[in-house]
Amino acid sequence: MTAVSLMQQAVNLLTRAPLKTLKVVAPALVMMAGVGTFASLTAPDLLSSGPSKADLTGFGTSITTIGILTAFVLSYAMLAILWHRHTLCDAHTAKPITLPLLLKYLWHVLALALIQLGVSLALVIPLMIVSHNGSIGAAAPSLVSVMLSTFIMQLVLLWLSLRLSLILPAAALGKPIRMLHSWQYTRPVARSLWGVAAALALANSLFAGLITLLDFASPGHRLAIELPIYVLEGLLIFSVLTALYAMQTKKSI
Repeated sequence: MTAVSLMQQAVNLLTRAPLKTLKVVAPALVMMAGVGTFASLTAPDLLSSGPSKADLTGFGTSITTIGILTAFVLSYAMLAILWHRHTLCDAHTAKPITLPLLLKYLWHVLALALIQLGVSLALVIPLMIVSHNGSIGAAAPSLVSVMLSTFIMQLVLLWLSLRLSLILPAAALGKPIRMLHSWQYTRPVARSLWGVAAALALANSLFAGLITLLDFASPGHRLAIELPIYVLEGLLIFSVLTALYAMQTKKSI
């Protein structure tokens, strides 16, 4: 399977029945919209400047922020679970969606996030040292070099995630596999996944640049643009994982 065919299959999953897609993920979208609306009213800093720059000076505010972030993570996990079960045509034979299943799915997500964090640190620290040594007595790094470094980091992290993330559709079906198995299953398409990762990294960079360029003054306006983008990006990545998982289990999608 080539990178092009894999991306075509993923896009086809999203576009072949748009109304059906909306119906399947509607519960998660409603939850996301509710969380986003609540955030725009109670913690607009999360939308305007990002969670890392939000004002957490008050204990009550920090509790609200943690609650909002937790609810968003849960809604995003629900989006992934609903989509995997639908696209793998296994909604009836898979285990029912229960709180334990959702928590197990989140545990797999956390494990992947920790691995990504470790790899990110391994990539960032050498880049920072090289940049610091090279910038002594020289001009600041150009925008192009910064964007290129960011793209390369996204490329590596996305490729790694695609190699390991077959644990997510498996967990969504209540049929968990080990991360090592995911790595082994994706070995035959490891080269093709570099192309997929490059396409996803480019799309993410373009969307991020667009949002930065628009520079929304209102948190509500920012939410109205960012939320659909996050959902579409998420569904595209989930669809790629669905195609990979189906290839290994010989399921028809």
